[in-house]
Amino acid sequence: MIKSAHEPEAEVMSAEDVWADAQQIADVLRRNLSRMEPMVGVQIPLSEFMSALNDLSRDELLALRSRVEELLAV
Repeated sequence: MIKSAHEPEAEVMSAEDVWADAQQIADVLRRNLSRMEPMVGVQIPLSEFMSALNDLSRDELLALRSRVEELLAV
């Protein structure tokens, strides 16, 4: 495979370097997004919390519902 770059002296990035850069950009974007949305008491973006709920089992969701109902009853 022949590698080239627009700038003749520029070093062509490896796939690993490109992936690492993409991950850093994604982290920055996530941090910026978290500054724009409501936060819950544990200081995580609400969207992350809601997304995490998707990974809970039915039993875990029922336990969570019970706890939330207790908190709301106060």
